Amino acid sequence: MPEKVKFSVSLDAELGKALRQFAAAEDEQISSVISRALEQYLDDRRLIRAGLRAMADYEREYGPFSEEEMAEADARVAGLFGQPGEERRTA
Repeated sequence: MPEKVKFSVSLDAELGKALRQFAAAEDEQISSVISRALEQYLDDRRLIRAGLRAMADYEREYGPFSEEEMAEADARVAGLFGQPGEERRTA
């Protein structure tokens, strides 16, 4: 079993209430819900950063993306997620 580390965090009251309700409805400990959510968040962030690095590498080798390429990428993202990614060009 992995070693556990205790943290103290503060949440918005409404978010805390929603977290408690969700954990109770799922018959889970709050720490389990938070751990899973944080793992997913960190995995998502790693994937985003890897994508941004790949884009930067591509642009260094081939030059900046054209407006047409960016519009096509935005359209693909919108098709997948409903709206273009806000973090597309930030590191």
